[in-house]
Amino acid sequence: MLVSLSGVQHRYGATVALADCRLEVAPGEVHALVGENGSGKSTVVKLLSGIMRPTVGSVHVDGDAVALRSPAHAQRLGIVTVFQETLVADELTALDNVFAGTDGLFRRRRGAAAERTAAADALSRLGADPGLLSLTPDHLSLAERQVLTLARALVRPWRLLILDEATSALDLATRDRLFALLKEQTTDGRSVLFVSHRMDEMRLIIDRATVQRSGVTVGTVTSDEATPATLLAMMSGRSEQAAPARSGPPRTGGDPFLRLRDVALEPGAEPFDLTLRRGEILGVAGLDGQGGSALVETVAGLRRPRAGRVETADGVAITGHRSAFAAGVAYVPGKRQDEGLFPTLDVADNLAMAILPRLARRGFFRRSRVLATVRDQMEGLGVHPADPRYPITGLSGGNAQKVLVGRWLATEPDLLVLNDPLRGVDLGTKVEFYALLRRLTDDGTTVLMLSTELEELLAACDRIAVCADHRVATVLDGSAMTHDAALAAMFGQEVS
Repeated sequence: MLVSLSGVQHRYGATVALADCRLEVAPGEVHALVGENGSGKSTVVKLLSGIMRPTVGSVHVDGDAVALRSPAHAQRLGIVTVFQETLVADELTALDNVFAGTDGLFRRRRGAAAERTAAADALSRLGADPGLLSLTPDHLSLAERQVLTLARALVRPWRLLILDEATSALDLATRDRLFALLKEQTTDGRSVLFVSHRMDEMRLIIDRATVQRSGVTVGTVTSDEATPATLLAMMSGRSEQAAPARSGPPRTGGDPFLRLRDVALEPGAEPFDLTLRRGEILGVAGLDGQGGSALVETVAGLRRPRAGRVETADGVAITGHRSAFAAGVAYVPGKRQDEGLFPTLDVADNLAMAILPRLARRGFFRRSRVLATVRDQMEGLGVHPADPRYPITGLSGGNAQKVLVGRWLATEPDLLVLNDPLRGVDLGTKVEFYALLRRLTDDGTTVLMLSTELEELLAACDRIAVCADHRVATVLDGSAMTHDAALAAMFGQEVS
């Protein structure tokens, strides 16, 4: 085998990202790596790219065990990666971006003319104008920036090219040119590891596919066997720690509270309509980068849609976070450490900061009044330890998340927007959180909740909006709200 992983495990602290990964990429093949969110695909890519090392297990190149110490080391062995994110430096020209990292400190490995010729040839073969090499990336479209990252990989002496959702920003013509180029270059023993959620693309190019589920390799199938039905069936096994069953049937919700009209989340994306109803929990599902985060951030006023309008049922437009907050929308980010909590403050200050103006009298507030309000919130949320003066850094992840949610619940919102709030939280805390959301909706609050765990959405939500290709592809409710239906919609398949 050209490259293989054997018995690989990897942990991020207490989180197991890979429990048992087995992958073999043969010389001259295009090998797909498939799985839903949380299956471990990104970790596999990082291990092979030299970004991290496995906790347990081994990586082999040409049959020899290797410890990939860095991306530069991986590239010296012929492993080159193109990521979904267009990783370019805006301060450099496009040409300098193509050859970034290949030259020494004082001299080029190739002459300037040779570099320009090689880069121009790679761009031409992808159907792009070589003239963009003189521009900086901030003058390029998203598709041109992605072509630039592909050219950067192609000019290197690669033996294994890893494409991590790298076709998502390409138009069909450029994608087809890339596929033709890859088929041509794999005839000499070079290989491609193709990570994609697009089943139609896999049918066009792959020789084999390996399926990951919850950090475990399920199996490998040939291109003839890799039908959408087969791959989805391999991916659809339930996690070992199942989410709790629903306490009752989904509710239909009340009157409309918020409407999205002809909204386009990205340039060129197909517009869609969506209505959020009072007293419902509307879930948001989708593969990473397919519009889920953009949707919740748009509803919360953190970003503006490329087209269309977000407005309340009364016709009040949501044009930014201030107008959203004024309309009764509260947003809870998923990355509590980076985007939500203040580590130098105690629980009381973290929880009360959104309501301090309301607690103030003539510009002043009593600490005793703040602490009393905080204690009420902590009791309702079940925060432990129940000491408002406790340092926020001393709380468990689940209790810290409760504090962050409590900050915005204290504002008494009409719509609570949750951006994957329970990632990495234990099952017991999740059960408590689902019960809390039910109490909120009983009182008429609307909840919009993105989660990367389908089982969580099925357990907590009344409807699920499934995002694909930067739009809401379908909304599942009633008997149609199943794991298999949601997974099929996430991968662009028709929901039966």
